[in-house]
Parts: sequence; structure tokens; C-alpha cells
Amino acid sequence: MSTRPPIIDADGHILDREQDVRRYLQPPWDQRPGPLFPLDQPWDTTLFGKLPEASLPPELTYRHGLSPEEQVALWHGIMAHQGIEFAVCFPTRAGAVPHIRERDFQIAVARACNDHFAHEYNARSERVRCVGVLPMGHPDAAAEELRRAVTELGLISFEILTTGTTAALGDPIYDPVYAEAERLGVALCIHGTRSWAEEVGAQKLRTFAEVHAYAFPAALQLHFTSVLCQGVPVRFPNLRLAFLEIGVTWLPYYLDRLDEHWEKRGPEEMPHLTQKPSATARDSKLYFSIEAGESQLTATIDYMGDEHFVYASDIPHWDNEFPESLEQLWDHPVLSTATKQKILSDNARSLFGLGLAAAAGRT
Repeated sequence: MSTRPPIIDADGHILDREQDVRRYLQPPWDQRPGPLFPLDQPWDTTLFGKLPEASLPPELTYRHGLSPEEQVALWHGIMAHQGIEFAVCFPTRAGAVPHIRERDFQIAVARACNDHFAHEYNARSERVRCVGVLPMGHPDAAAEELRRAVTELGLISFEILTTGTTAALGDPIYDPVYAEAERLGVALCIHGTRSWAEEVGAQKLRTFAEVHAYAFPAALQLHFTSVLCQGVPVRFPNLRLAFLEIGVTWLPYYLDRLDEHWEKRGPEEMPHLTQKPSATARDSKLYFSIEAGESQLTATIDYMGDEHFVYASDIPHWDNEFPESLEQLWDHPVLSTATKQKILSDNARSLFGLGLAAAAGRT
């Protein structure tokens, strides 16, 4: 087996703390008591601590309560241990910003989060980059904050959770956000979540396992359906979008299903699509994070083309399988070395415009 290339982790995480974000709130919001982020169900994600930690040395094991400085140092250690060149990190709590009902407070918290990520994480490392969050409940303000966060703070991407939006993400109300992201050359990442799973019907389920298994794909597929059928990749052909944290082997089945509906109803209900949804997806700047153990991974890559897929460690969340997932992908018996190189490095470099986005933001 040839030497493994330097890895770009397209979806790791930080454990963001309210106390750190609060220091960046502007008046009068800095005087407001109470929590910043709405809370969901108090699930026990570790089964009373029984779930094993990732198989890394103890000094590289994440724990709650770490400061931003400690988390950056820990990420550097993990990256050195496993040959990761660059890590794109998503917040764990701040993605809940769109759930804040008050417009001005939602905007203020989003700004504080982005200032915090830029100054307390990104300023400490050339190789760890936290993405920002947007007040997506108010697309006009989200577009404005995206512009500020790119041009003033140098953020390279933004997380949009699959719950908390007022409409599905293909709705034209979000066009100002997409137009600004396309203009500035930054990626938007639609990221799965199990929080507020009642938005997609999971209130009928009993256990955390059921909710987690169902809500991630259900919510993300809802937005994927809207984005594709409403022609977002056609209307914004240079916009880079990622769909993260549900794997990829659903794509052949689901695109076949969308193709069938396009064939029967496309001119009336998908007027922006001049070709099948599957062809539109293949021709667009859409990216998806894989799960290395997916049984139909090879068939899915053959179906879509290997330029659409990225590797994600999901560190430090309870269900990550790092570093085994990295080893499993590199040792995959069927995928070619060239395809592995794309998934582990090249595609993420294209998705996040590494080396390009910061310059675009200063134009």
C-alpha cells in the first residue's frame, strides 16, 4: 500500500462553551442573564459512561470543559499523531442559534460566536479552522453576517443545522445567503443533528438510539430534497454545498426516487432542472461526508463520481470511529489510491477553497 497522503478532516468538532462566547456579546446583550443557546432533550449519549472512548492515547482524548487554547493544542496533537494536515471544526452548541426566537438576540449571539471562533480558535492555528454560524431565521441578516465574518474575520465556511430553519433550505427566502456565499467563494455546510428531532416526527420514538438513527437522515434529506428540487445548484452554479454526518449510501436510492418524480412532474414542480436530479447532483458542487464502513460505499462512489466525497473524523462526538475510520478507508480493498486521495484530501481542499477563501474575502 502506498504512503497515505496528508489528511484534511472535513468535519471535526470543538466543544464550545457559553462562557467563552458570552465575552464577545455586544451591549446591551452582554448584560442579559440566562442561557445563550436553547436546549433540547437531556439524553444520555454515553450510556452512563459505558461507551468506550476513541482508541487514542490518553493525552489525546477529548473531555468536556477544555478551554479554546487547550482544544487547539489537543487538535494539534491528534493531527500530528494521525497525519492530519488540516482540520475543519464545527461547533457543538452554537449551531442552535437559529432556534433563538428574538431576531436581534439571534443576530447578536451569531456575531459573538463568530468573533469567538475567529479570535480564540482560528487565531491560534494555521491548521485548525472553526466554521461560523448564521442567524438563518432572518436570511437578510444571515447574508450580512456571512459577509462580515468572511471579510473581517476570515472564516472559510458556515454550519447550517438541519433543524431550526423556518423553511426548507431550497426556499428562495435563503437566496441572499446563497448569493453572498457564492460571491465570496465560501462553502455552506448543511450538518445533521438529532436535536429538536420533533421537527421531523421523531417525537413518536422512545429511545435515544431510535431518535439519533432516524433524525439525522430524515432532517438532512428534507433539506437535500428542497435544495435540489428548487434548483439551488442551478441558480447558484458556483456555490459549494456540503451535506454532512449521515453517510452517503442513501444517494443512489434517493436520487432514483427524485428522478422518477422529475420525469412525471418536473416541468411544473422542478422548473429549474433541465436534467434529472441525479444528473444535476453529479454536475454540481455538492459534497457529502462518507462513513468508511458503509457496505455500499464503492457502488455509491461509482454512481456519483469520486469528486463529491470527503472524509470526516467527527471527533470528539460519542459516535465517532476515529482513527479506525481513517485506517479503514485507506485500507479499503476496492477503492483506488487516486479515489482515496480525493476523499482524504483533494475534495475537501476544493470544498473549503483552502488557500483561496481568505483571499476572496478581502476583495
